[in-house]
Amino acid sequence: MLGLLVRRHLRTSWGAMLVLALVTLLAAAAATTAARAVADMRARQVDHATQHLTPLLRDAVTIAGSAPAADPGLLPETFGGPVRDGSGPTVPDEPAWDGYLAGMTGIRDAQPQPLRSVLGEPDFAVGTDPYGVEIVPGTDVDESSLVVRASPSLREQMRLVEGDWPVATPIAVTSSGPVLDEPVQVVVTGPTADLLGWEVGEAYRSESLAYPPVRVVGVVEPVDPEASAWYHQPFARAPQVIQDFERGNLVTSAAYTAPAMIDPLTALRGAQTRLWYPVSTEGVGAGDVERLAAQVRGLTHSSLEVVPGDPVRLQPRTELAGVLDDVLGERAGTDAILAVLVVGPLGAVAAVMVLAARLVVDRRRSALAVLRARGMTGLQVRALTAAEGLVVSVPAALAGLGAGLLAWPGAVTVPQVLLTLAAALAPAVAAATATMPRGLRTERSDLTAPGRSRLRLVAELTVLGLAALSAGLLLSRGVVAEGVDPLLAATPLLVSVAATLVAVRVTPFAARGLERLLARRRDLVPYLGAARATRASAGGVVPALALVLSVSVATSSAVLLSTLDAGVEQQARVELGADVRATGPVVGSEAVASLRDVAGVADVATVARLDDQGRVAQDGPGVPVAVLVADTDALARVQAQVPGGLPGGLAGPGAGGADGAVPAMVHDVDDVVPGSPATLELGDEEVALDVARSVGTIPGVPSDVPFVLVDAASAAALDVSPEPRTALLAFEPDADAREVAAAVADALPGAEVDDLRSVTARVLESPSSAGIAAGAAVAVAVAAALSLATVVLMLVLATPARRRLLAVLRSMGLRGSEARGVVGWEVGPWAAVALVVGALLGVAVPLLLRASVDLRPLTGGDVQPPLVLDPWWLLLAGAGFVVVVALGVGVSAALGRRTATVDRLRAETE
Repeated sequence: MLGLLVRRHLRTSWGAMLVLALVTLLAAAAATTAARAVADMRARQVDHATQHLTPLLRDAVTIAGSAPAADPGLLPETFGGPVRDGSGPTVPDEPAWDGYLAGMTGIRDAQPQPLRSVLGEPDFAVGTDPYGVEIVPGTDVDESSLVVRASPSLREQMRLVEGDWPVATPIAVTSSGPVLDEPVQVVVTGPTADLLGWEVGEAYRSESLAYPPVRVVGVVEPVDPEASAWYHQPFARAPQVIQDFERGNLVTSAAYTAPAMIDPLTALRGAQTRLWYPVSTEGVGAGDVERLAAQVRGLTHSSLEVVPGDPVRLQPRTELAGVLDDVLGERAGTDAILAVLVVGPLGAVAAVMVLAARLVVDRRRSALAVLRARGMTGLQVRALTAAEGLVVSVPAALAGLGAGLLAWPGAVTVPQVLLTLAAALAPAVAAATATMPRGLRTERSDLTAPGRSRLRLVAELTVLGLAALSAGLLLSRGVVAEGVDPLLAATPLLVSVAATLVAVRVTPFAARGLERLLARRRDLVPYLGAARATRASAGGVVPALALVLSVSVATSSAVLLSTLDAGVEQQARVELGADVRATGPVVGSEAVASLRDVAGVADVATVARLDDQGRVAQDGPGVPVAVLVADTDALARVQAQVPGGLPGGLAGPGAGGADGAVPAMVHDVDDVVPGSPATLELGDEEVALDVARSVGTIPGVPSDVPFVLVDAASAAALDVSPEPRTALLAFEPDADAREVAAAVADALPGAEVDDLRSVTARVLESPSSAGIAAGAAVAVAVAAALSLATVVLMLVLATPARRRLLAVLRSMGLRGSEARGVVGWEVGPWAAVALVVGALLGVAVPLLLRASVDLRPLTGGDVQPPLVLDPWWLLLAGAGFVVVVALGVGVSAALGRRTATVDRLRAETE
């Protein structure tokens, strides 16, 4: 019997069930896809954050002052004379580096997951301190330093281009240590040989008696020039060249020898050993970040013996744990924003699902009333409608899960299965709840006195109390650091429901006032529409809630994205210190003049940091400081619009200072008090300072230590010739930032030019920022679709009463355009209420979020970004809602003209 009724109802009223199925499919697809997308975004954010670290900071590195598996027989205290057997110089044995690497691998394999998978294959390199070597005549080298290095993976990292690989040469061990009778065989890269003028087969002497000469036996090149191993082996790919105006070109290069020769070279002088595990977080899951951070901290606080008795122990250092902590902090803000963006559409989906269930029950009303009259109990009637809901919702939910997997592939997890199950059961529950035995009787809904139920009043007061309580708790305690905070997810929805309930209560009073105002008009439709606005079945809490949530989602998305963009831009300005920052080569007076000639550049300021570190003392031992020299007046002008910019310039030497003291600004440190004399120790000189003021960090001029800033006019008093390598530029108001930045790059060849666009792009391209933007776009799109569905369902549910009314009015001469006006008045007041209340909620919810969630990790700043209301985005959101409502009215009107289709959809029997 039940199966027969279900099949007959499905055949005769498939349109209403189709609406319910589509809503279920959308809910299941959106919920499960969002879960996979968020998990994927979290995992990519971890890899994104760690990949932006250099291998020097990312890899687990140990630095030791001796070579692993060193031969103790080379130490002079071990032997009092020549080699033990007196046979003279012999070729040293290969060091036991394979065993040491095996020990490092064993330590790695003993680590718990996911740390074990994060650590790559271990490696190390052992070298000498840099020492001077002879300069080949005719080369552009004024001073040359060499590091002789060996690595167990040299032949895997390098390929031989010319010559042979180095081999060990004989040594003798005397009372004073190892003695090498022959030059040490080495290989160098092509750039090194070209710059130094070295040729294969030639020997080059050392300028230090402590080191023997070297003989170049081969030229090599890196197999992978971009491999992270070269970050741990400086000067290996190419020499480092420093241009010093007093000493000329200073070159430091590296050469590689056979592993057996490292112990003789470093036995008396100490070795520089660098051991590392490459780190990759590519496979780290979203749920493993906190555990991995704890494991990394445990590893970095350990001292591990690799080979029993070997003095070189592993004491790894890495910045990975700090980056993972930053990721977790950023995740809290990301989860909070995504929760706010998701909860609105989910609430709207629930409201639309209730409307669709009401449509199903409305189309079944006559049949269900007959069944009830023939003895079917209320529970059986509800079971019948629930079964009909399950017949269409279960396949629709599974289809939604499948569609979500196609849209965003990934593993199906237990939470996703639970979300699919909830989407499948919700329509059945909604249909059963909407099947009220008293509501099966046909009656005039517009004559029913609304709002008289005490139960409804209690429920509304309860919702208002819960909304106030949740908002208060959220503001007082903030959000949890890990995962989605249920309180944060529930509060916006509760506040939205409470605001909607208040609006629904207030709307009838406004409608009655409008009705009295329009009663004086001669045209019928406005008065009739105002009179029916709160009496017809198109209105009510459920459709109003769906529309309010849709507007709130669009407005909240616009406000949140504008706020984050403004925060990122503000932090970018602080990082740059101006509209454009150029760093790299020395920016001399000619370069400054050429920069001032660039079209669109309003002002230029240069900043130099002296190579020597100073010390500022004021009635005490003082503090180490970096010494910065700049045209402070120009710097203040350039940073006039930069948050935290330099407040003003400095006077020249002796102006206002006692006894010719140099005016200066100092970093805000406790040991230096502004307004009191101080002394700057710079090399062998002591300079009296007049500390004008203390400042925080100077935007665009990062410093890892406290600093003292003096004006360029005071450089002579410091007896220094500053070489500025940072130029900060301010634009004209109407300048094209992209074109000016390109012109600056052309004017300073070799400089790294950063502008506001490039810096903000680096932040906004992160998976978290991109995920928030994509989540906002999807939420707005889903909200628009739900608004359209809400409007259509509202008008379809009101069709029976409207048809009766229009039939009477048409018989009295109502025109077609006036009939469309009646339809518009059914949804217009509620759309206006949704637009006003939703807009207010769209501002209130971000305010609540900003007050309870730390958004600084998402912007990279030190202060909470201010709430930004972009009028264009808000206007676009409002206009979009109006268009969606108009489209919904048009769709409803089109359905009304298709009589046969409407009859099948509504199964009208009234």
